[in-house]
Amino acid sequence: MIRNVLIGNILLVICYFIAGQLTLTLSLPPSGATPLWAPAGIALGAVLIWGYRLLPGVFLADFLVAVGLIGLDDNTAIALCVIIGGQAMFHAWLGKYLLVKFKLWPTLLVHDRDILKFFLVAGVVASFFPALLSVAADLFLGVLNADTWLDSLVVWWVGSALGIVVFTPITLILFAKPKLNWRNRVGSVVVPMLALFLALLFVLQYARKSEESQVLNRFEANAEMAHIMIKGELEEHETLLRSMRAYFQNNMQLNQKDFDHYIAQFPDYRENIYAVAWAEYLPNENRLDYERLHGDIVELDSQGEVIRATQREGYFAIKYSQVPVEYVSALKERDAVNNFDLCFGVERGALCEYMQRVKSSIIMPPILEELQAQPGKRFVRVLPVFSGDSMVALAAHMYTYDHLFGQLLNSFDKQWLDLQITDITGEPTTILFNSAKNQKRPEVFGYQDLVVNKVLHIGERQWQFSYHPSPEFAGQYSSWLFYWLITASFFVLSLTGAFLLNIAGREQRIKQEVADKTDEISKQSQLLNESERKFRRLVEGVRDDYIMYAHDVEGVFTYVSPSIETILGYTPKEFLAHYTTYLPNTKLNHLAQAYTERSIKGEAVPPYELEILHKNGGLHTLRIVETPLFNKKGKVIAVEGISQDITLTKAARLKMEKLSLVVTHSPNGVVITNKEGIVEYVNPKFTEITGYSSDEIKGKWPSMVSSGHTPVSVYKDLWGTLLAGNEWRGELQNRKKNGELFWASEHICPMFDESGNITHFVAIQEDVTEAKRIREETNYQASHDLLTGLVNRREFEGRLKRVVDSAKRERDSHALCFLDLDQFKVVNDTCGHVAGDELLRQVGSLMQENIRSRDTLARLGGDEFSILMEHCGIVQANQAAEHVIRALEGFRFHWEEHTFTIGVSIGLAIIDQHTKDSQEILSQVDSACYAAKDAGRNRIEVHTENSERLKQRKGEIKWSSEISDALDNDRFLLYVQPIVPMLNNKLKMGYEVLLRLKMQDGTITPPGAFLPAAERYNSATRIDRWVVQHTLQWLSCHADQIQHIGSIAINLSGQSLGDQAVLDYITQQFESSDVPTEKIKFEITETAAVANLQDATVFMKTLSKFGCQFSLDDFGSGLSSFAYLKNLQVDVLKIDGMFVKDMLDDPIDYEMVKSINQIGHVMGLETIAEFVENDQILEKLREIGVDYAQGYHLGKPMPIANILNNNKN
Repeated sequence: MIRNVLIGNILLVICYFIAGQLTLTLSLPPSGATPLWAPAGIALGAVLIWGYRLLPGVFLADFLVAVGLIGLDDNTAIALCVIIGGQAMFHAWLGKYLLVKFKLWPTLLVHDRDILKFFLVAGVVASFFPALLSVAADLFLGVLNADTWLDSLVVWWVGSALGIVVFTPITLILFAKPKLNWRNRVGSVVVPMLALFLALLFVLQYARKSEESQVLNRFEANAEMAHIMIKGELEEHETLLRSMRAYFQNNMQLNQKDFDHYIAQFPDYRENIYAVAWAEYLPNENRLDYERLHGDIVELDSQGEVIRATQREGYFAIKYSQVPVEYVSALKERDAVNNFDLCFGVERGALCEYMQRVKSSIIMPPILEELQAQPGKRFVRVLPVFSGDSMVALAAHMYTYDHLFGQLLNSFDKQWLDLQITDITGEPTTILFNSAKNQKRPEVFGYQDLVVNKVLHIGERQWQFSYHPSPEFAGQYSSWLFYWLITASFFVLSLTGAFLLNIAGREQRIKQEVADKTDEISKQSQLLNESERKFRRLVEGVRDDYIMYAHDVEGVFTYVSPSIETILGYTPKEFLAHYTTYLPNTKLNHLAQAYTERSIKGEAVPPYELEILHKNGGLHTLRIVETPLFNKKGKVIAVEGISQDITLTKAARLKMEKLSLVVTHSPNGVVITNKEGIVEYVNPKFTEITGYSSDEIKGKWPSMVSSGHTPVSVYKDLWGTLLAGNEWRGELQNRKKNGELFWASEHICPMFDESGNITHFVAIQEDVTEAKRIREETNYQASHDLLTGLVNRREFEGRLKRVVDSAKRERDSHALCFLDLDQFKVVNDTCGHVAGDELLRQVGSLMQENIRSRDTLARLGGDEFSILMEHCGIVQANQAAEHVIRALEGFRFHWEEHTFTIGVSIGLAIIDQHTKDSQEILSQVDSACYAAKDAGRNRIEVHTENSERLKQRKGEIKWSSEISDALDNDRFLLYVQPIVPMLNNKLKMGYEVLLRLKMQDGTITPPGAFLPAAERYNSATRIDRWVVQHTLQWLSCHADQIQHIGSIAINLSGQSLGDQAVLDYITQQFESSDVPTEKIKFEITETAAVANLQDATVFMKTLSKFGCQFSLDDFGSGLSSFAYLKNLQVDVLKIDGMFVKDMLDDPIDYEMVKSINQIGHVMGLETIAEFVENDQILEKLREIGVDYAQGYHLGKPMPIANILNNNKN
């Protein structure tokens, strides 16, 4: 067996290789494409006949063909040969696989459809994928590029397909079995096809030779033209070099400037000439004189370093030069090649001696070439200058090979040629220039040996110019048109082969069909007789639901089986009438009659249903299966059929379909088990929920979805309930196939038979995981703070109420802490609310770690927290609070480049039997906390009834409520105090607006009692708005009565300075009223202005545009008054009254008043002195030069309406 396989593979390799070599004679340049690949057809035919065991032979044969073309020079070539062999083997395997899969093999290829399908599958389809894989591999290896892969794919595909269409049938006819069916087509198919193929091959070879001759003539003409241009260019540059020699020979006294001028006029410089130099001979005895004037004569040592030239008989020192900067950049401290000895070194010295002898130009390597990043790209042509027999100077031009010769090649419209220049003067030869070097050019198949060589003598050197066709030339003069003509010829050949194959198989097909028909008639006759006997026995034995019948072409029944009497109540004799006699007029029967008419016409009809009347009037449904009977002439003579009564079945089926539809599309999972609990049915929703397929769950216990987390007692209760015949409802935690847990709401019911015994259980299951999660999440969110995860205020108050009630009931003690973070606003204002939120999260986590696990830590809002310590005394609670303070003292909050320390003020109170309720204890710890802040922050304040700070705090809380009520009910009053001019009686008097609070009992309260509470509880801006609104309203109402008033001063708090809304409100009031804004003066305290310097500046600039003035109140009370004064746009300085009231007795206060007044006047500001309480102070102020005075001595505060009375007086 192995021997036969080995021999078969060897023979296939031989045939394949010979066919491949023969087919390669059709390959055409430039791609080497073959329009037909005969080995593909031979390989497929061999594999179809002898099987896949010949695939190794296919691989080896194609590998050898590839080696003959590509060789095994490198890894890429080896890989490419392996890929080509592999694709041939894959092609043969895929062809047979597809033919077998589509049942196209084995076949005799005698039917038109079989032949067409065979060629489409084996030739077109099977050839595409191996071609695609081969091209992809070539792209990966870099053999093909993005521009050529598609052409290669098409050529490979078409060649393989045509090879299969032409040579696979030939192979099958010669070797396939049975021989009798195949060999009789040798003369009609194989011989004509091979003859046509060989004749076509001869004609194509002749045409190919003719075209190659024309391409050769074109190439030689292009090469000759290019060489003439290159030779002319070199001669032109020789002429330029001679002209330079003549110019300098006649002007030996030229300088560098003259040299540069000459080079600037040089016609071809900057285009083809890379550098120019002029060197003059210097005898050794003149060297020192030369070097004193021009510097050392230099050369390069063996290490490439510039050194002073070694002493010799004479030097050719470069006197003038122009060399590109990038060329001399290799020299570290020189920017030119001047003073280099052009003839230093053994090689250059020999070349200079050679010029002395022959008196002609030579080719010399550049002196700095070995220092360049890419040496060997340049050459120097040197021309000697003689005076008599002595060589006195050298003219030199440097060129780059790429620029000189590459530019000439690029001067053509297209680069038809690739040029390689080789120095062949001696051995070994040296490649000087290659236009195709470092270019990724595809191989030009068919033109590898096409070359034109020319030799030129350049100086003492012999250069060989080798011209090769470039890919552009190959593409322009390629044989693609010829290729497609050949392809079309072979396509016609393949069609001819298919036609011959069809014609040859037609006779055999006809003979086979005659023999098959004869055999078929004989068998049908025997079967007909046997069928008639069986039919009779069957008809007579039919009972129950089936009726056998026959009717003629008129539709009249000629036979009805006896079972009709059982089914419909009619006797067979009664039913021998027209088939429509007992059919009611229904929609279903209209269709049934159409089917019957089609049967009478001889058509085959599918089974159908009809409705018929029972003898007792009932309506029955019958399922009809019938077929027409024909005579020998093919004419219908009758219709025979069988009907089944499906009335009950259809009703039951309809009911079941409805139930099944409900279960199948139920939004809940449905499981049916037998009485042992084994699953018999699950609906699609159940499989969707659990992930188990129906097949995976059927026949198993439902426990396979159990999570194992549900208590055993639940399952005991479940089965006890069900086995008792009752329904069970509940929730179970189950596990999906992927391991995910889910909650299911279960409703399980038992099913009973007619005897009342349990037969099955039906479970309806709903996935409530998400609902349960949402419910739990909602409960959590309702009781926890979303930012910190701590207990929220609502939950905390509930727990606090429970603890307070417990303390009353059980006479136990507990502790409550209220915590407020110190300096939290600094973090928010500096880094933003995102940083503030992160700080709250970290602080919450830190405090949670530093309290007892049973204590409740809650975030009440903002930066306020609370700790509820159950069963905790005052000492233990105080220690716990101290522990929290220490933890926060060691905490550092880092945000971006900022680092913050955070403190906390804590209010602590005890919950015991005397605690009234939760609101009382919350109020106590709140007061204690703010008392701790007032005492200096970052400390603990324990609530006691006799604490002075707590009493003050409670008072402020009461004032906060009083202020809010007063604003709501308009119980504030406007008072004014006069501001009297001191130095100029012609100036008008001004007034400062003051505020009073009218208590509910009618008493009037000064601002000192309630303003601190307003500042603490952020009511100052509301008060400022009230004052501004009512003052402007009063001024607007009495605008015609206030001409005697110089100004009205309105005080603003520090909170209003930083509130954009207040600024917008005042601006709106000015714009919407006719108030004389030039009379408005806003007073701002110095401390408020300094604390809100930026906001104060914006505030002042904005309102100054309306004509308002600004007064800086209590000036001098701060520590940096004068430093900030120059940054504030104020009009008046109001000297702090603490200096004024004691200025007569305290020299320092006197000097302060005097200094502030002087500074104000220097800055162009008016001054006002407060707290003027007697004439002595008034006179001293007048003496100092203060502009205005204000105090009880000049006028006490009075209602604003009194201003009008003063005017009347």
